[in-house]
Amino acid sequence: MLAWMHLQIYFWGDHTPARLELANAAVENAVRLQPDAGEVHRALAMYAYWGFFDYDRARAELELARRKLPNDANVYWITGLVDRRQGRWTEAVRNFDRAVELDPRNPEFLLEAARNYSILRRYSESSELWARMIAVAPHTWDPPVARAGLAFLERADVRPLRKELSALLAKHPEAEKDALWVEDFFHCAMVERDSVAVTRAIDCMPVEGLLADNIIKWPREFFAGVAARAFNDTAAAHHSFTAARAIAQKIIYDKPENGHAWSLLGLIDAGLDRKEEAVREGLHACELVPMSKDAVNGLDLITKLATIYAWTGENNLALEQLAISAQAPFGVHYGDLKLDPAWDSLRGDPRFEKIVASLAPK
Repeated sequence: MLAWMHLQIYFWGDHTPARLELANAAVENAVRLQPDAGEVHRALAMYAYWGFFDYDRARAELELARRKLPNDANVYWITGLVDRRQGRWTEAVRNFDRAVELDPRNPEFLLEAARNYSILRRYSESSELWARMIAVAPHTWDPPVARAGLAFLERADVRPLRKELSALLAKHPEAEKDALWVEDFFHCAMVERDSVAVTRAIDCMPVEGLLADNIIKWPREFFAGVAARAFNDTAAAHHSFTAARAIAQKIIYDKPENGHAWSLLGLIDAGLDRKEEAVREGLHACELVPMSKDAVNGLDLITKLATIYAWTGENNLALEQLAISAQAPFGVHYGDLKLDPAWDSLRGDPRFEKIVASLAPK
């Protein structure tokens, strides 16, 4: 359990070698005391997953854990997380569902199972699980907003999401400046094309940026550049993207192997009309984290590469990547393509409209 707590802290914020070493020390003590215990193999699996993104090693430890703990809900939940990273979507559904079946009032299991169905664009099943989580944890902020957001993803209807975000603010005004929520306010305002709300959301963002992938923080200046670009304020966009670029370059200097950092730089350079650099950086990000290595982050980087191509006028290449994103789990949703200003340069192209129609509610 001590290793588990250190890994949680490491993954969600304190991403330092010192914190990972504390987790390692706890795991080693557990191995020394009871090397064959199922709980120890479960901890080793989480150490491999959260500490190193080593999914094969995590899976091997989980198999050993399951033999000792055949009805342990955590083992199934962790296996579902690994399945998802490895693109084993059928198995992920089965394992998340099994975790919920074994521990039906565990909010974390309900949350991941609901997210998984949303990723698979199985919105009604996701909605049912969010409803169950609301019943189990009625004072938790996330479930009502996430459930309302399904209407946007599935039908491009942003009204339920706006209603829930407004209700959240009415009850908890501090949420507007909470790093966990400000990106939701920003995204909602962007798809509504509400420049006043967009500016307010940016003003509420932490100076240090937003943690987007549990490893790097995306600069507030980047979001300001995205907004200015969407509202055709060329000078403001150039100013914000230039400031963001300096921050992104430092992140890459510190974490040259991080695909999200290279993707961030690629998007910034696309916003600055540095076409060759932007494309090169976006492609490098996908090379660092291909879908074969990580089906979740790999697909996310493909979607960002499509954005880079769209922003640099490479519509044919943008549509190629977008078609991949639209067909795969964890890719774009109907609401994204229908309303997000990021795709405005592709609107009217029959190939783009065909991709949008393929995701339209049936």
